[in-house]
Amino acid sequence: MNQPSISVIVPVYKAEGTLEKCARSILCQAPADLELILVDDGSPDGSGALCDRLAEQDGRVRVIHQKNAGASAARNAGLDAAAGRYLQFVDADDWVLPGLYKTALPILDEGADVLFFGVENIGYTPEPPLPDAAYESLTELADQFERYLVTTGQFAAPYNKIYKAHVIGPVRFDPALKINEDLLFNLLALRRCGPVRFIPTNFYACDHTGEGSLSRSLRADLLDAEQATRAALLAFAAHYGLDEAGAQALAAARQGNVAVAQMSVLMSRKGPLSLRGYRKAFARMLALPAARKTLADWLAADQNRLMALPYRICVGLRLALPMALWCWLRCSTSHAL
Repeated sequence: MNQPSISVIVPVYKAEGTLEKCARSILCQAPADLELILVDDGSPDGSGALCDRLAEQDGRVRVIHQKNAGASAARNAGLDAAAGRYLQFVDADDWVLPGLYKTALPILDEGADVLFFGVENIGYTPEPPLPDAAYESLTELADQFERYLVTTGQFAAPYNKIYKAHVIGPVRFDPALKINEDLLFNLLALRRCGPVRFIPTNFYACDHTGEGSLSRSLRADLLDAEQATRAALLAFAAHYGLDEAGAQALAAARQGNVAVAQMSVLMSRKGPLSLRGYRKAFARMLALPAARKTLADWLAADQNRLMALPYRICVGLRLALPMALWCWLRCSTSHAL
């Protein structure tokens, strides 16, 4: 049996309503030697049966059924089974846009270890376009790491890339992490790559409107995930030539960015959280100098200065309880209505 040109790994969980569109978007444009690996992660709906049906209809589809263990474990199962020269990850509620494989595979065949492409974000702020450029090493982009790792997260996402299999090698997703597992994976994998190619064309549609999206869910552990991935971030920065001061500045910028994301999530609330939970989350943010500075700058730039003023005072005085109480009361009122 000839080696597949590319293995596309799709973790599947409660995706009965979106999986077929996802799979068809890949299969309708993919080469004959592609393998599409659908990993049914113990889904309680009809997703597992749909995976089997898609495999019956197209010989390029392989199905793995496993007990529910999370997206990281599902992706790892796909990686363990993958035989392709190139590897790609696609989420079951997203889809691939036309022309990806026709464009990507020749570029990879010419020597790029990783191909980065644009993403059409649905329900989310568009990212700045990637350059149309080739680089012999990510070292050439070290002075732009804040853009790619912090501001846009384009290095972090697993779905806006196609990797040569040797780049990933033994690297796997950490099932213990519930968020930022994709960032940690890429911080480890991208240290193994040589030449990379960026193209600005959007070849992937990412749907951020689902119930599991961070923008639609309330979580208070974003800074915990930042701490868990900090060592890998510093090692990545050092590997590509940043000195200690530059690496620490990058880590501080990311911590501030995560703090803003955490505060935005808490203020927009997408689920129940106790007053104690709110207070703990705000106290955690206000205890970190880099987080406080970035939050203060973010609030100072808020166009609604009157509404932002109480938060600015609380951040300046490190008052977690008033902020927590306000968010908790607003959440409680919203649920009551």
